[in-house]
Amino acid sequence: MRKTFLAALIIMAWTCISSADEIIYNLGVDPRTIDPALNYALDGCEVDVNIFEGLLRVNSDSRPEPGSAQSWDVSPDGLTWTFHLREGLKWSDGQPLTASHFRDGFLRVLDPKTGSPYANYAFFIKNGRAYYEGRVKPEDVGLTAPDDKTFVVQLEYHNPLMLDYMMFPLFQAARMDVINENPRGWAARPETLISNGPFKLESWKHGDGGEMILVKNPHYWDAANVKAERLRFVFITDSNTAFAAFRAGRIDYANGAPAMLVPMLLKSGAATTKPSLTVSFIEFNIHRKPFDDLRVRKAFTLAIDRRLLVDKILFGGQTPATGFVCPGIPGRTDSEDFRTEGGAFLPESADVQEARRLLAEAGYPEGKGFPEVVYKYSTSPGGKRISEALQGMWKKALGVEVKLLNEEWKVFLETRRNLDYDMAISAWAMDFMDSMNFFEQFLSDSPLNDSKYSRKDFDEVMSKAAYEMDRVKRTNYLHEAERILMEDLPVSPMYFGLSIEMKTKRVKNIHMVLLGYVLFRDAEITE
Repeated sequence: MRKTFLAALIIMAWTCISSADEIIYNLGVDPRTIDPALNYALDGCEVDVNIFEGLLRVNSDSRPEPGSAQSWDVSPDGLTWTFHLREGLKWSDGQPLTASHFRDGFLRVLDPKTGSPYANYAFFIKNGRAYYEGRVKPEDVGLTAPDDKTFVVQLEYHNPLMLDYMMFPLFQAARMDVINENPRGWAARPETLISNGPFKLESWKHGDGGEMILVKNPHYWDAANVKAERLRFVFITDSNTAFAAFRAGRIDYANGAPAMLVPMLLKSGAATTKPSLTVSFIEFNIHRKPFDDLRVRKAFTLAIDRRLLVDKILFGGQTPATGFVCPGIPGRTDSEDFRTEGGAFLPESADVQEARRLLAEAGYPEGKGFPEVVYKYSTSPGGKRISEALQGMWKKALGVEVKLLNEEWKVFLETRRNLDYDMAISAWAMDFMDSMNFFEQFLSDSPLNDSKYSRKDFDEVMSKAAYEMDRVKRTNYLHEAERILMEDLPVSPMYFGLSIEMKTKRVKNIHMVLLGYVLFRDAEITE
């Protein structure tokens, strides 16, 4: 009753304030931050790709194309990239945007005082790591702006994905005159969030049932081709409430639907599926008993029936995750698939006998004497159903009682970063079409390493892959990295994702790309 009443209240509220010239999208959660240098969640990225634009931008085919830079040159040795900015670039407040702003933005990511969770992504820049570690000065970093329209990036080592990196929301220009006034809060206020993309922030009401209003940026270089005048991003975490709003015509575009309804919606054509290069997994706290014991981690991993999970709990056509890298990522050649090359590390169905043997070997026969453990999950579509299914599998296979604890999204993000969990749900949406991107979060020095996993041979093979230009050798190193990870199991992969897309007939040209973003740059209202 409470969920139904809440849905009615939200729908009634939007009926009063929505207008025919806006497109409404359910972002799902209220972003923790939309500061490009501090964000590490997909929801924040979805906002950033619509209000900011880097040197390159992602197109509807998920590939990089010219953005703020209209062209670029590469030196014969591949280590110097010179980007030529478009004429007349401006910020959303009308001030000129120059190459120095891009230098400021890149340096801000590498500045240890910023605390960017993605700082290691910029270590390919000459002296990038050295600056982050405080060993060199800003002027020693391979970033220069010889004039207002020229931005030069020198590389520490060859980056085969340089253009993909330059379209990633992390690598943006920065207005340091604004940011320095409020380094942690500038991006939360419309009056100080100055951007350079197709839209700009007009208002932000926080919390479940809240919303974010984006309006067309008249100073965007390609504003003439941006047809939508206004976007309303709403924050509805409950899938039933969101679906009720969609059915009532209060949402134009939704990514997801109640799991039980998905088969019917797909069959009727009311929903469609889109590839999603994501993996959902469980993080173990390997620094706390009992999950500091590999045998316990293996037992819990093998007790999961991944096939049952995707067929009977999720219903959306997801794939059981038998490794960490999802299908669809190129392998040793463009025609080969990394997942197919790597094979299966885990069974699709539970191996109950082996799981019980391992738990008994660890000192907990039939679950006897096993300490109280808590599985934490966020308020998200399907989160409760998945968590309860896992709880039942562990009870049935291992005789272990696992408590469940739901946390609000922003609290949950801090919970994971602070290692305040026994087990926690997690997911990774790839940032680049490259298998290395799945493993970088587990490097010992990665700010994204929530599990604080550290293994020397894993770091070494990842370093070899970073510096290796031969594609076959590089891919082989990455297969070795996955083998080490799946041998150690600091995480337990559950399933590879698939996006469920629903949209009304009044809108078109909204693009969900493989990287998980929803682009509204080409969107328009048809009625």
